[in-house]
Amino acid sequence: MQAVVDFFQIAERLECEYRLTRMSDGQNQSVASHSWNMAMMAMVLRPYLVTEVDMVRVYQMCLLHDLPEAIAHDIPLHEQTDAVRAQKHVQEMAAINQILSLLEKNDDVRACFDEYEARNSPEARLVKALDVLDTGVQHMCAKDLSYVGMYNNNFYWKMFFSDDFIRFFDFEPALRDVMCEIRRRVANRMKNELGIDVQRDIK
Repeated sequence: MQAVVDFFQIAERLECEYRLTRMSDGQNQSVASHSWNMAMMAMVLRPYLVTEVDMVRVYQMCLLHDLPEAIAHDIPLHEQTDAVRAQKHVQEMAAINQILSLLEKNDDVRACFDEYEARNSPEARLVKALDVLDTGVQHMCAKDLSYVGMYNNNFYWKMFFSDDFIRFFDFEPALRDVMCEIRRRVANRMKNELGIDVQRDIK
């Protein structure tokens, strides 16, 4: 069981690998917290979904989808040029190979990760949508929203309020409705707390 314990030791690093997004206490969100929140949202949203999904598979993907970052680390989206994305993919594939090599008797874990990466199954599409949805939740809950606009001339706000962004959720009306409500609340906070009118100032 030494290899299994080695796996636990590596996976623990996700609890202290931090994302750019900040939480209601002002601290940066950990990758582990992000994965947990995705699983929580999946559980709550399941009765509203049009598509039938295997919830065990969904929970597994929530836990696994960012596992490579235990070694390869998280790279904020605004720093991901084409070259950086290509290198990131290489590093993450090497990391997941290293991590999952420790689980000799659990081939399903590898299959589940690969399924998520392929984005072909209803479960994988849902988990990717939850991955994006959690960013919206953090924007809604962040103690101070001003940090979001600090990067590349409002890069994140322009993306968050774009038509393409909301269309990403069209395959599940409940997800789209939730994100629309989150965007409405974020827009209200921006206006009230930062004096930013989304329609006027975010272009």
